[in-house]
Amino acid sequence: MYNLYMGRLKKVLILIFFSAFVLRLSVSLIAYHGDLNNNISWGTLALERGLNGFYGSSDANDWPYSAPNQPPLSIILFAGIRLIWVGVRSVFWYLNWELLIFPSKTVWFWDEKGMAFLIKLPSIIADLGIGWLIYRYIIQISKFKNHNPQKAIFLASVWLFNPITWYNSSIWGQTDSIVNFLGLAAILQLLRKNLTLFLFFLTLSLLFKGSLAIFVPILLFVAISQRYSLTVWLKAVFFAFVATVLISVWFHPQFDLVFWLVNLYQKRILPGEIGYLTANAFNFWWLIDSGKRLDSMIYFGLPARVWGFAIVLAGISFIIFWLKRKINPRSLFVSLSIVSLLSFLFLTRVHERYLYPFFPAATILLSFNSILLIPYVVLVIIHLLNLYHLFWGPPIPVLINILENGQFKDILSLVTMVVFGIYAVLVLRSEGKKHI
Repeated sequence: MYNLYMGRLKKVLILIFFSAFVLRLSVSLIAYHGDLNNNISWGTLALERGLNGFYGSSDANDWPYSAPNQPPLSIILFAGIRLIWVGVRSVFWYLNWELLIFPSKTVWFWDEKGMAFLIKLPSIIADLGIGWLIYRYIIQISKFKNHNPQKAIFLASVWLFNPITWYNSSIWGQTDSIVNFLGLAAILQLLRKNLTLFLFFLTLSLLFKGSLAIFVPILLFVAISQRYSLTVWLKAVFFAFVATVLISVWFHPQFDLVFWLVNLYQKRILPGEIGYLTANAFNFWWLIDSGKRLDSMIYFGLPARVWGFAIVLAGISFIIFWLKRKINPRSLFVSLSIVSLLSFLFLTRVHERYLYPFFPAATILLSFNSILLIPYVVLVIIHLLNLYHLFWGPPIPVLINILENGQFKDILSLVTMVVFGIYAVLVLRSEGKKHI
């Protein structure tokens, strides 16, 4: 009976992942965000110009859309996707000329839609990857208590069918799922006390995008607290360094590669392109001024950007102090979820998509405290509306009219802050009551 039961659950799991994949494919071409132009053009130019010196010019006249502001691993992915598109296009054209029965519309479709589809595909796959990591982790921790595969399947489904995930990857075509897949893989390796794989996946995440830099102080604190030997640290750092060199050297094959990379992050990648208080994020700064006000504006003697960093650093310091009392998987995910919310709310130049890192950690936290489902759902709704705002894809007139109301957006920003406070109280007070 047990084997029959597990066999049925396996079939259910396969059906869930297959359905999630089909859902994403079915909506992948219903909208086209302008951000895809950047990714496609960077991939195209990387093939045409080569990777060596690719970041050299920041002059807008040298780039069809904008100068590259994503790390090396992102550019390599975009270039690889472009290479696949060119290869498939050549095959289609060959078949079109050689086989009369080959449908010519396939060639036209590929020329018009193929690159947009391919550029979204890695993010779609990463969506499923995060769902699988969540499932495997819940299965793993349940073995130490009561084996509960239904909970693992449920939470994987919560992730896979969460509209903010497939909207981000399949409709918008953003790469947040890739960054967070690598980040979650790093976190789970840290919990398994595999320092080498932890630093390896964390390095890949940061080399793809700097979004999870906010987690680095927390994760390094936990790694140091695990008291590895010097040999283990040297080995882990060595492999992370090798990965960094192998990925970055294509862009700057010089002896000063490390200094070049630090300079690239400092001047091109981390500052971003928009120096406003908020880059369409419904957060604290939206309530201060939702217009195009620079974050160099002085408030109580300091620039807004400095205030943002100060608040977040103070919050991270508090979380580390709290985490020091008892480090376990639950408290780590609590810490990461709070830091992600704190960063979204109070850092300046924040895009609407930057709330994404909250959700993988919060989804796992649902496994031990069902009351968190209420703030979780509220934040999902607000985040989805925030993603839709200004993109308007696909166009829904009623929703557009609602979101064009300035007071409604102010309310959403205020509710986000209130929910953050409620969520923080709930998860911090739950310490010691139930652990995963």
